[in-house]
Amino acid sequence: MLKVGMKLTLEPMYTNTDDKYRSRVVEIHGSKIHIDYPINIATDKTVFLREGMQLKASFTQSERAAFVFETEVQDRVKGKIPMVSLHYPGDEEFRRIQRRQYVRIDMAIDVAIRGDGRWYHTVTHDLSAGGLAFILHKGVEFRKEEELEIFLVLPMKMGENQYIKTTSRFVRIKSHNNIQIGTIKFLDLTSLERQLLIRFIFECQLQLRQKGLTTQ
Repeated sequence: MLKVGMKLTLEPMYTNTDDKYRSRVVEIHGSKIHIDYPINIATDKTVFLREGMQLKASFTQSERAAFVFETEVQDRVKGKIPMVSLHYPGDEEFRRIQRRQYVRIDMAIDVAIRGDGRWYHTVTHDLSAGGLAFILHKGVEFRKEEELEIFLVLPMKMGENQYIKTTSRFVRIKSHNNIQIGTIKFLDLTSLERQLLIRFIFECQLQLRQKGLTTQ
């Protein structure tokens, strides 16, 4: 199932960070996978993995088939290119996962969040038609599963602003580059509002692609 040349996404386990690394399978030898040195997706910098580090690895086999497995860094390997050796648990340990339903894009736009009867103003960290992540300022706290009101301002391509006000559920807090990020899931978007978000995200992707900032 796993083949030479396949792209891997690696995530450190048992940490509070949200780091993700991209890499590629270079060689497979029995219970070992040799990958090229991984790149941090957020910073585009090479990551040096320490021996014994436990990781969650995922890869896609087709547009609809995605798999994940747990692995561990074993050592560094010298070859035509520098490589890292990971434990290969075998195909029977792969677990099929559901691919994300909505495209998510890194985008900072204004958002107001109402919790405990007060409105908090911040910006998004990323956005999809299913939910968003936002910068969580110091001193602002939300409870897991707490229902919140969200007010979003979408600056559309044609210059007009579109507004979305909806309820959501607070999911969790994560850390990214020493910044606290809160994540929420939309609860009652109308079909029209969801289509508006999908259109906005598509426009943002198109602009980034035109600027050469993304290959997606």
